[in-house]
Amino acid sequence: MMRLTHEEQAMLDGKDGPVVREAIDYVIQLGEAFGAERLVDIAYCHYPAEMAIYEGSVEELCEYAERGGKVRVPTTTSTLCCDLERPDSTGCPATLCSLQAQAESAHRSMGINDTYTCTPQHLGYTPPFGSCNLLVESSAIIFYNSVLGARTNRGGLLTRYSAVCGKYPLMGYLLDEQRRGTHLFNCSIPDQRLATADGWSALGFHIGAVVGSAVPVIDGVRTDRRDFLIALGAALATSGSVTLFHLVGVTPEAGTLEEALQGGDPEHVVAVSEADLDAAYRQYCTVDTGGAIDFVTLGCPHYDLAQLRVVAEKLDGRRVADGVRCWICTNRLTRRAAAEAGILRPIEDAGALVIADTCPVESHLRQSTCREHALPVPNVRAMATDSFKMARYSADLIGCRTALGGFDQCIAAALSGRWR
Repeated sequence: MMRLTHEEQAMLDGKDGPVVREAIDYVIQLGEAFGAERLVDIAYCHYPAEMAIYEGSVEELCEYAERGGKVRVPTTTSTLCCDLERPDSTGCPATLCSLQAQAESAHRSMGINDTYTCTPQHLGYTPPFGSCNLLVESSAIIFYNSVLGARTNRGGLLTRYSAVCGKYPLMGYLLDEQRRGTHLFNCSIPDQRLATADGWSALGFHIGAVVGSAVPVIDGVRTDRRDFLIALGAALATSGSVTLFHLVGVTPEAGTLEEALQGGDPEHVVAVSEADLDAAYRQYCTVDTGGAIDFVTLGCPHYDLAQLRVVAEKLDGRRVADGVRCWICTNRLTRRAAAEAGILRPIEDAGALVIADTCPVESHLRQSTCREHALPVPNVRAMATDSFKMARYSADLIGCRTALGGFDQCIAAALSGRWR
C-alpha cells in the first residue's frame, strides 16, 4: 500500500472535489501497479493534445473540461491535426478543423497553455535540473530527461490526471538508479558527418534500433548545439523507445563516462562507425537520385525562430517548384514572432508554408484519415525531409516514399521538385 501525505489523503477523500479525487486515484493505482512507495509533486506537464483524427478524443476532452477539470501545474499542449489559426492552409477537411477547434476551448477552460508543439522547450518551459515532471511526445520527453536533466517518464493519457492533482508516483526515470547508463556506444565518426542535424539524426536512429528501451551512453562525439541534440534524441526515441540518453561531456548527468555509468560497468559495449550512418540513410532513402518530389517538410521536431530565419535566407527571392507542397513546421507563438521579425514573408512569398500546431504525420495526411474523408491515398507520393523521425512515420502513416538527407538537399528539392 502506497504511503500518502495528509494532503494526498485529503484529495483522495474528496476534499478538493470529485475531479481531483478521481485524478489522484488513477495516479495512486498506477504507482501501486509498479510498486512505487509514494507520490511526488510535479513541476510541469506537457499534455496530450486530443486530436480530431481520433474518434471520440475531442468529445471526451470537452466532457472532462465541463466536469470542472483544472490543472495545478504549468501545463503545455502537444500537437493537433490541423493549423487552427489558418485552418484552410493545409487542406484539412473543414469538419475536422471545426471539431479540433473545440479542443482549444476545452484546454483554455482547464488552464492549459495552448502551445500545440512537440518542442515546448523553445517556448521557455524548462523546469529545473532534477525536478519531477510528466510529459508526452517522445522527442520532448527525451530532451527534458537528457539535455535538461528534468526528470520524466512517458506520461501517456495519465498526464491529464497528474496535471489536475499535481502528483505522480516516484518510479521509473524519476529514480537515480533508473537513470544509470546501460549500453556504451563508442563512436568513431568523422566530424564532417556530424556537422548537420541530419547526421545526428542518423546517429540517433542507428543507436535507438540497437538499444531499444535501455539507456545509451554515447562517447567519442560531442556537440553543444541544441538543434543537434534535439535531432539526436528524436531519432533515438523513434527507432527505439529511448527515454534518456547520456552524451559524455555534454549532457548534465554525464560529465564523465564514469558519472554516466554511475561508477559501474556497461552491460554492453558497441562500436559505431560511419558505415552505420550510411546504412540508416539507405533505409529511408527510397527515392532515386533525380526522382520527383511532391512534398518537402522541415521542422520535425518543430523549428525555433533561429531555424526559421535560416529557411527565410535560403528561400528569399526564390520560388518553390510547381506541384510541390513545402511545409515548415513550428508552433503558433514562434510563427507570430517570425511575422514580427520579417522572417515569415520571404518564406511564404517563395510558396512555402509555415505551419503551426501540427505536422504531416499528425494531420489529415494519414492514410486512414484520407480514406475516411475521401481524399487521395496516399496523399503524398514522395517526401523529402532531414528528419529520421519524419521519414519513419511518413513511410508508415502517410504511405509515401521518402528522400532523407540534409537541410540544403531539402531546400533544393523544394525549388526543383527533384531529389539530388
